Amino acid sequence: MESVSVGGGVRIAYERCGAGRPVALVGGTGMPPVAWELCGLRGALVDAGFEVVTYAARGVAPSDAPPAPYTVEALAADLAGLLDVLQLTDVTVIGYSLGSFTTELLARTRPDLVRAAVLLAGAGPMSAVLDAVLQTGTALVSATGHVPPAFTKLQTLLTSLPPEVLRDDDEQVRTWLELLDAQESLWASQEGAAGQFSACDRWARDGHRMSALADIRQPVLVAAFEHDLYFPARSGKAAVEALARGEFVAIPGAAHAGLLTHPKEATEALLGFLART
Repeated sequence: MESVSVGGGVRIAYERCGAGRPVALVGGTGMPPVAWELCGLRGALVDAGFEVVTYAARGVAPSDAPPAPYTVEALAADLAGLLDVLQLTDVTVIGYSLGSFTTELLARTRPDLVRAAVLLAGAGPMSAVLDAVLQTGTALVSATGHVPPAFTKLQTLLTSLPPEVLRDDDEQVRTWLELLDAQESLWASQEGAAGQFSACDRWARDGHRMSALADIRQPVLVAAFEHDLYFPARSGKAAVEALARGEFVAIPGAAHAGLLTHPKEATEALLGFLART
């Protein structure tokens, strides 16, 4: 991966591939850029005639991990800085989970950069489950100075897979546990994990963010997964009601990690939106 220095001297590692209208993919908490390749979305976009930019957000290796806490404002400024350095405008920005927060703020504060936006598994009011997870994580950071890997592993497992898989498919659950063990090495440091967690917590509790959706004038697709405990379909529908040019799609059968467990359905929904915008 190449890297560039954005605001504050933070170095952000990125890749770009394909040719055509630009699309930026913004990952969720701790999500490495290679995940976009593994789920097939990056390849599908390139095949459809788009130039695709993927990157590691601050805190995720090999990008820098400045001291925690982080904010979504800082994450959005990093993405804006990257797009400015690459001299890209009129970009369709697709954000997943925490990346949806970044995408939402970028569309609102730097409309010159954003042609259209996708908020995937990360739009609308905070659910009670997400509230409980954030409260627990914040207490753990206060007590230990970091988010314990065992906590992250368990809460990710329980929210990533559909309920019937968690109940009946021990083999797939064990496979996910192995993948989550490997994920710990993807953080640039413990500061990165704590920093991204703090950004999630502050953003989710912002009392003004729902009304601020009305300030986004670009077309926005809000995509929700049927069994997502963090941002269920009802949250996504509430976001669409607040948007000036929003549309909604629910992807059946999937939980929060539907991008990886239901890649075909997710990719079809996103490509359909890009074709319309």
